[in-house]
Amino acid sequence: MKTIINVTDIISYLYCPRKVYLKLVKGIKEPPTKQMISGFLKHKIFDIFNKNESIIVSSIKENLNEEEIQTLYKQQIVKITQEAVSIYSNMLKSFSISQQELLNSILEFMEKEINLRVSAIKSSLNLGFRGKELWRELKPKYLTEFSVISENLGLKGRIDRVRLEEEILPYEIKTRDEIYESDKIQLAAYSLLLQEEFGKKVDKGIVETKTKKQEVELTDEMKDRVLQIAEEIRNMKEAEMPNNFKKCRYCNSREECFE
Repeated sequence: MKTIINVTDIISYLYCPRKVYLKLVKGIKEPPTKQMISGFLKHKIFDIFNKNESIIVSSIKENLNEEEIQTLYKQQIVKITQEAVSIYSNMLKSFSISQQELLNSILEFMEKEINLRVSAIKSSLNLGFRGKELWRELKPKYLTEFSVISENLGLKGRIDRVRLEEEILPYEIKTRDEIYESDKIQLAAYSLLLQEEFGKKVDKGIVETKTKKQEVELTDEMKDRVLQIAEEIRNMKEAEMPNNFKKCRYCNSREECFE
């Protein structure tokens, strides 16, 4: 069986192969930070949210307005977050993470995601769908922070947003302004995973930054490049020192790298 390569390691490899070498070959891991722990908890919450969204939508038995649908979603997110906080309370305390701070950041992140869903639900409600039929006929559906793994491809990843309709559309969402080539390679990797997961061709994706939104054609050449990089990572024995030391300035592995 192939070693499973995380898509984020493929992007790190494009940025600095040495960093991936230290992590995967030398076994040097970055110490956990408050940001990493917050990210872990958010992923757990979004996993539960994705699995339970059908219950949320199927509970709608009448023609709610947009504000009422938003409230329904927010109530469920608060409930899921509170349950996660209870389970991981010791972890929160260890890293001085405020429960309210975590909840606020999740609600802020989910605002756009909820609005996308509200729009789709309202359109389906106007067509007369209710309850389980509403969920069954809902188009498009969205997945947030969707985890997918393929032993066949030897890849795994977590996709910021997936739009499910006649075509499947992955989104890579960045908090910066610029779009990089590595963002497109990341989408190509996700397209391979989604093709395996849903058995449908995925040949387009969206990169969304703070100021830009670009549709990207995901070619066979890009997908082959993903698989090539993954294989290079599996076969790594050594990696040269970086020659762009600007990259080293903010790297958490710089001390181990220069030993």
